[in-house]
Amino acid sequence: MAEPMIYHDPHRKKILWMGIVVAVVLLSFIVVATLFTFESTMSSGAFTGKIVGKEFTPEPAQEITIGRGGLASQRVEGEYMLKVQTPDGSKIFNVWVDKTEYDEFNIGDDYYVVPLR
Repeated sequence: MAEPMIYHDPHRKKILWMGIVVAVVLLSFIVVATLFTFESTMSSGAFTGKIVGKEFTPEPAQEITIGRGGLASQRVEGEYMLKVQTPDGSKIFNVWVDKTEYDEFNIGDDYYVVPLR
């Protein structure tokens, strides 16, 4: 009886190594993007501070916006603002928020702030 014939693909090693190289490049890209995002977030001045006050300024108005769906109108009761103190206690930032976020947080809660430059 004759030995069975075994086929060896001449490109198998090349395909395997190319797959490994592509995987390493993609993984490196993900790592670099993550580090860049972390670095830019840390240098932006963002911080997590304590809410030291809440203010509501009643200014009832009808707000009209134009978008993809056409005209949209909604009733705005006023401005909602949280006063957030930096972790070292040196500054207090005024952060304007919508009603749902205003109701969600209480005085003494931690709040993440990204100050505008």
